[in-house]
Amino acid sequence: MVDRTNNEMLFHLNDKPPIHLSMFVAFQHLLAVFGGIITAPLIMAMGMGLSIEDTSYFVSSSLVVSGVATFIQIRKFGPLGSGLLSIQGTSFTFIGPIISAYFILIEGHSPESALGIIFGTCALCAVFVGVMGQFIERIQTVLTPNVTGTTVILIGSSLVWTTIKNLSREVVSVSEENGNIWFVILLAVFVFSVSFYFSRHKNALFRTLSITLGLLLGSVTAYFFGMIPFDELKGLDRFFVPEFYRFPLSFDVHLFVVLLPVFIISSVETVGDLTATSKLSGVSLGSKEYWGRIRGGISGDAFNSFVAALFCTFPNTSFSQNNGVIRLTGVSSRYVGRIVALMLCVLGLFPIVGGLFVIIPGSVLYGATLLMFIMVVISGLSIIRSYLDQDTKAWWVVIPSLIVGWGLPVLVGRIHFLPDYLSNFFSFPISTGAVAAIVLELIRHSISKKIWSSRHRSSL
Repeated sequence: MVDRTNNEMLFHLNDKPPIHLSMFVAFQHLLAVFGGIITAPLIMAMGMGLSIEDTSYFVSSSLVVSGVATFIQIRKFGPLGSGLLSIQGTSFTFIGPIISAYFILIEGHSPESALGIIFGTCALCAVFVGVMGQFIERIQTVLTPNVTGTTVILIGSSLVWTTIKNLSREVVSVSEENGNIWFVILLAVFVFSVSFYFSRHKNALFRTLSITLGLLLGSVTAYFFGMIPFDELKGLDRFFVPEFYRFPLSFDVHLFVVLLPVFIISSVETVGDLTATSKLSGVSLGSKEYWGRIRGGISGDAFNSFVAALFCTFPNTSFSQNNGVIRLTGVSSRYVGRIVALMLCVLGLFPIVGGLFVIIPGSVLYGATLLMFIMVVISGLSIIRSYLDQDTKAWWVVIPSLIVGWGLPVLVGRIHFLPDYLSNFFSFPISTGAVAAIVLELIRHSISKKIWSSRHRSSL
């Protein structure tokens, strides 16, 4: 049962606010997540150096799939979905691993085949996570804050590094065209500064929209300096229809081993997001209903990521931004979430919407997302710091795992006797560091258990 005594909420989970209020709140949710939903596929496509047509496809399909995924997550179909106001979108967690995997794969495959391998492998990972999610209570004892915090730091730091490299390529590209590289750098700094300013604003709505506002103001500035190539939008179709099997799906076991830990950690982040949404929605944490919603949420994430792979777009996950909007508006109604889902689908059906973001200069995009990814690193540190209050030995897991995560990829290039599958696995900081953290946490837990057992026997 949902607790309706939550005084923070004006409208609860199963309430139906007036249509004008529902539309207003839904629009705030849309603004909060829109930048995130389109930015992740945009960065991946640009990082891979894909064509404008493919990039536009990924952006538009991400919007449509996010709308469908959001509806499934909120509406709840049997075991699929949490039944909470949880907005779905393309996950930033996969940016680094997918871009890196693409460049490894194209050494022996065409770009189309490489993308097909990535999407096919993601589909299988999603199935695995869907099964794993049914045992989430037990898995939670292994995926401790040490493990999740370490992985989030690795995710954030790899994204920061990827963004810096992309920004460097943008500068080199402008330099080769005899453009003003200092203007590119200053524009990126301007967008970063604007996003940072709004992220620290006293107004909660401005904080929620900080990245979107940075992209907007940066794009307006770029427009006045003639940096927005609107001519490239002329070739876009009027309407967009997601293509089933756009790339030939296939599977790579080495990539599966690399991506699976990332999928698992993404599921743990979903647990955190849905826990916060459950609390705001009046669901008693730790109750049977709570765990049912968590299992449904992870199953929904997995199913939505599977569907995304079939339509050749990137994995989906729950977004945390909507929790800020729920707290800000006092509305946790699922009815509002369905309106958001419809808005996302409608926007995705018009290629011009995605196209407007495709032509955003890289300096604007990377300036805004650099702040976002730095905040991811800080979020990982916060997870670990909260655990340190209970266990001061957490750093014995965290620091070695970070060293392994970033150190092994450097060493692997100099070790020539490793099998290809091990060499490929150790080349990815996130999966390598996550596995190291899990192993060290299990060892630490086993040692602590033996020490406690020894002390308990001696006291008897």
